Amino acid sequence: MKELENLLPKSISFNSAFNDLKEECLNFFQSLQLQGKSPLTITEYARTISHFINFLEDYSGQKVRLKDIKNLGKISINSYLAFYKNPEKGSLLKDIKSNFHQQNYYFIKKTPRKILSEDKAFFSNKETIKLLDKLENFLGGEIKKGLEIEQSLKIKNIHFKIERLRRNGCIKVDKLKKEKSPRSVARNISVLRTFIEFLCKSNKWESHAIKKIESSKYTSRTDDKVFEEKDIIEFLNFIDPDTNNESIEESFLSWEHRRDLAILYFLYSSGLRVSEILQFKMENYPFKEYSKILGKGKKERYIIILEIVNKKIKNYLQSLSEIEKNLNLDKKDPLFIKYTNGSKKGLSSRDIQRTMKKLIQKFDGNYPIHSTPHSLRHSFASHILRGGTDIRAIQELLGHSSLTSTQIYTELNEKTLLNVYDKSHPHSEKEK
Repeated sequence: MKELENLLPKSISFNSAFNDLKEECLNFFQSLQLQGKSPLTITEYARTISHFINFLEDYSGQKVRLKDIKNLGKISINSYLAFYKNPEKGSLLKDIKSNFHQQNYYFIKKTPRKILSEDKAFFSNKETIKLLDKLENFLGGEIKKGLEIEQSLKIKNIHFKIERLRRNGCIKVDKLKKEKSPRSVARNISVLRTFIEFLCKSNKWESHAIKKIESSKYTSRTDDKVFEEKDIIEFLNFIDPDTNNESIEESFLSWEHRRDLAILYFLYSSGLRVSEILQFKMENYPFKEYSKILGKGKKERYIIILEIVNKKIKNYLQSLSEIEKNLNLDKKDPLFIKYTNGSKKGLSSRDIQRTMKKLIQKFDGNYPIHSTPHSLRHSFASHILRGGTDIRAIQELLGHSSLTSTQIYTELNEKTLLNVYDKSHPHSEKEK
């Protein structure tokens, strides 16, 4: 159905569903729109439901009709949840080549710090040097499956060569979690329950097996996602060419790196979500110290933007204009752009995730196990809380309806929020 295809990314398919079920899926996604859900939230709902329907087709051996959803039993739903939690459970990879095809790889560097003794001849071979050049160009900053690498480069026994490059640190494997976290399982159940309850209401079904499925319990953890204050400052200083006077990589002087640096400063200094950072246009810069944004669920809130953020954005825009002299920027263009082959467009959340991952890999200091752009938001909240900020102030700054189930949303005035930053944020202290 064209309406469904236009509403969602092309990567999400409902080919496993008959038209009656597709129609109900579309109605459900449109109802989420009317509730003010963000496009990202709707996409994640769609991804989960598509995954569920695809499983049911494989499970039953036929396309899924609306009545099939109605007649689902508890065993079928639990079978799906078990598959979702660990799709590879009980399966063994047959050989190195099969393993290579399924793994995700990303490029690190062409010259290892130390070549293993058994691989010295391999690295002195001209074919290996050519292979490294091809991999650097093909992978760039992206993560790709081994099968995709094999099909694109068409090099005999490439899986053996990739393995030798991997063990010498030229390429790394992006290891996928074999088992979903309790939080992911709980979210999956919640999405399915919301979807099926919508179907029950719109089709007047009296009951459904989903009501017999218990909600998955999980404990929210942030301790493995939060930088220590000194570590985040060291990390930012390391990747910042304005503060790192020891070992600056050439790539750190590019306008793209200046852009990425500005984003990371912005995330940590404000506690914004990545999706909120990406809403800004060129016309929004320079930012006022006290600015209003449209947050999750289309809720407006005020945030503090420190002067250091304006400085980093200024450096990025100056570098961009100096290097890309033929680029014309419009006030309605995204503030954070990518520019390739004469085409400009806004960054995606995935772009920022890749950047963070790449920079963390270059940093030799301490960092949390799960170092993502969102961990900067966690760090922001943790650090100002340690600095004495009231939990209600953090609730306001993060745009949460509540930080815990017992917290009452409290609106804070401009003066209070400014005092919060003056007393609590490391960057604010640095700028004094």
